[in-house]
Amino acid sequence: MAGAMAAGLVIKVCLLTIGKKKYARVEKHFSQLNRQAGELQKELLQLVKEDEKAFLEVMKTKGSEKAVKRAAEVPLETAEKSLTVLKMAAYASEYGNQNLRSDAFCAIELATASVYGALENVRANLPFIEDEKYIGELKNKVDQILDGAEELVKP
Repeated sequence: MAGAMAAGLVIKVCLLTIGKKKYARVEKHFSQLNRQAGELQKELLQLVKEDEKAFLEVMKTKGSEKAVKRAAEVPLETAEKSLTVLKMAAYASEYGNQNLRSDAFCAIELATASVYGALENVRANLPFIEDEKYIGELKNKVDQILDGAEELVKP
């Protein structure tokens, strides 16, 4: 949900950047960013529903390997999409309408929370998966996403 809210704030910055003379040189990119953020917002909202279903399936099956894997995959996908939103928010903060810089900053914070929260949900499922190769693949993906986020939110 935090990732979807971040995408909504990116959309706000885009809409209030597009059509402004001062930002004419980035207007085309902000139009594309607006469309992409809208798609990601829908996808992230759908992932909220999928995460609930995955959790309920884990409970229903008393932690079957298949259900736990799905419960790890959904937040991994959430983290990946939230990282994309984080990149968009960082761009919007720097190049978008500066009257909305605080909105872009909030989008950065929400997207960051979404990435880290989703990755924590992935990690929470790892002890319940027996497939070591699969665990290794998940850990590699988690590390890649973390690296991408940390590049953007260095103190």
